[in-house]
Order: sequence, then structure tokens, then C-alpha cells
Amino acid sequence: MKVAPPMTTLSDPLRQLWPWLLLTLAALGTAIYARYGLIESTPIGLMCQGAEPAWYCSARQLLIMVNQWNGWSWAAMIGGALAMLFGWRWTIVLGLVAGAAGLSLYNAGPAAFGLLLSLMRLVRR
Repeated sequence: MKVAPPMTTLSDPLRQLWPWLLLTLAALGTAIYARYGLIESTPIGLMCQGAEPAWYCSARQLLIMVNQWNGWSWAAMIGGALAMLFGWRWTIVLGLVAGAAGLSLYNAGPAAFGLLLSLMRLVRR
């Protein structure tokens, strides 16, 4: 007796996208916290300018430098372009995470382009 293969439903491809969506949302949430809780916070800014800065002031300064040099945008665009060319999983992750971070960390335009390239490659998988 021949057993028919299980039918695929429309929700099967959507089930495969949930981990990617959760990863992107986690990156976006972390970036929003970094923006409003660490970078733009006036008390933290004043504390980091004091005589004895806190332990997280160097990480705050690094985030500010990455934002000034459009690091999130470059990482998202490079990740998205490599994902479109080669389809490597780590480049898709790079494009998604850096693109989501760039959307809230002052690099919205070019980061969105890299994010969209990664999303297009993800849908093609």
C-alpha cells in the first residue's frame, strides 16, 4: 500500500520564517533600548563625562562611533548584498540584525536597503 506524502499547507513556509522574524525583532528591541536607554539618556551621558566613568561608558562611546561612521548601514548593505549573491546564512543574519539595528540607531535609509535585500534572499530560500 502506497502512503501519500503529507500535504503542505500555506502556513508551512510561514513557520520557517518565525525564527528569522524573532531574531530581527530581538535585534530591533535591543537597538531601541541602546538608543533610548544608553545613548540618549541624559543622566548616563553626564555620568560618563565625570571623573570616574562607569564600566559601560566605553561601550556607549563605541556605539556612538559606529553610528557616526554609519556602521550599521554598511554592515546591513554588505550583508544583504552577499546574501543576494551567495545565499550564505550568516550573511542573511548580518543583514537582518544590522538592518534592524540601523533602523532605530540613526542609519535608517541605507540600513533598510540592506534589511530588504536580506529579506528578499530569505524569502527565496
